Amino acid sequence: MKILPLLFLVPIMAFASATPKDIRASIHKYGSNSFSSKITAEDWAEAIKKISKGDNEWLLLVPDLAPVVNLQQSNQLAGALYYALDANAKETLKVMSILDKHHYKHQQGTDIACVPPFDKITNSDMVIYNRIRLSLLDAGPQAATCLWIMEAWVEEIKANDARKSS
Repeated sequence: MKILPLLFLVPIMAFASATPKDIRASIHKYGSNSFSSKITAEDWAEAIKKISKGDNEWLLLVPDLAPVVNLQQSNQLAGALYYALDANAKETLKVMSILDKHHYKHQQGTDIACVPPFDKITNSDMVIYNRIRLSLLDAGPQAATCLWIMEAWVEEIKANDARKSS
């Protein structure tokens, strides 16, 4: 009978969300050699989701993640930073500037994270792009490089679409 209450606790613990503190502990435990293979898919998805929303606590985790992610995770992290610009441009730009100062194996800062993560433009992509563009314009002069990269990529996509149409 004592086992029955324990069975109810296991699912609760399995569905507990990871926190930045938990992920930092995993980074320190596994290091750059195996963190990317040890983090659970659920914890990684949660981290990407929270970073994408521009949550300050999660954004501050990005410089810790940068040296330990694999190529696929790096791409997901760059996409999350792009979307974070919508909700929290100033803090996201600060994180990108930290990444810009380092040379990590897979992760880069402004040069990659400001490139919209699409190669064809849908209406929903344009809505998000326009919101991020306005966020960057409001963020001040430190947003200029990111804004330029983002706008250049969108113009390149438009030009490619126009060439294909003609």
